Amino acid sequence: MSRFALVITRVLLLVWPAFAQPAAGIQWSRDAAQSVALARRTHRPLMFWVLGRSASRDHELEREQKRAFADSLVAEIGSRFVPVKLSRSRYHDVLEQWGLPANANLEIVFTTPDGEVIDRLSPGGAAEPDSLARKMTLVFQHYRQGVYERELKEKLTAAPAADSEVKAALEFVNNLLILAADTDVIALLKRAPLSPELRGDVYQTLAVLSTPGSVDALLERAADDEAAASALGGCTPEAAERMLTVLEGDDPRLRLIVYRAVTRICRIPGARPDRFWEGRYERPKQDEVARVRAAVERTAQRWRKRYAEYR
Repeated sequence: MSRFALVITRVLLLVWPAFAQPAAGIQWSRDAAQSVALARRTHRPLMFWVLGRSASRDHELEREQKRAFADSLVAEIGSRFVPVKLSRSRYHDVLEQWGLPANANLEIVFTTPDGEVIDRLSPGGAAEPDSLARKMTLVFQHYRQGVYERELKEKLTAAPAADSEVKAALEFVNNLLILAADTDVIALLKRAPLSPELRGDVYQTLAVLSTPGSVDALLERAADDEAAASALGGCTPEAAERMLTVLEGDDPRLRLIVYRAVTRICRIPGARPDRFWEGRYERPKQDEVARVRAAVERTAQRWRKRYAEYR
């Protein structure tokens, strides 16, 4: 990954508000060479499902694995990888070349696009949706952290760096959801000067990451920067919950910005128009804030239950 100006296929991220459409399960390719090329082009790790001959497979276990692959959360996380169904007899040379076990059967093997084995999952583990989802998450987290340290961090922290390199690095951070990059991304806002376009890219990246530091950085600038205010609406429900203290604060302008953001993030119906907040009576405003708070807290709780462990 030496050239950051490459066009990247956006990887599905487990962030709100754009839930993925119900997936039909992990979509396995049977073409190893084509899949490796795709992984290298999009910088996604590979996930091999290695199968022996039919006579050597435990078919009940295989059916359990297929049910696990069809799980909606497993399918969503699986889209972060390039999944390949690898026949042991057909691709024995690939197994040998990449150091994969020659007797692997119904096993999941995770590798980098360049063929370095990251981790493996036993046949039994691959048959359990929860263990499969957790393993995929841990593997992806390990992979993206390595990519960040080796390839991206210098692009974000070097001064001066060309806007094109910084923008491409931010795109990688977005696509791989590299949460550990938040401090370096926030630091870009203190770099002078930033073009309006690049500053907007930084804000959008902070919204995608939605870490506490990212949210605070956006809130700090939202009242005076329309781009930061707009980016708040792309945060997660957990981030929206963090904004609630501002919603109940004393700054009417920032309170309105946060109100717009959290009602959008959490898809709260019946959002009040701006003129509502200009009214003279405080009780209706307090009631609306209480209604929105309750809705945000419910949505954040659901989001955490499904997604927080897998980011």
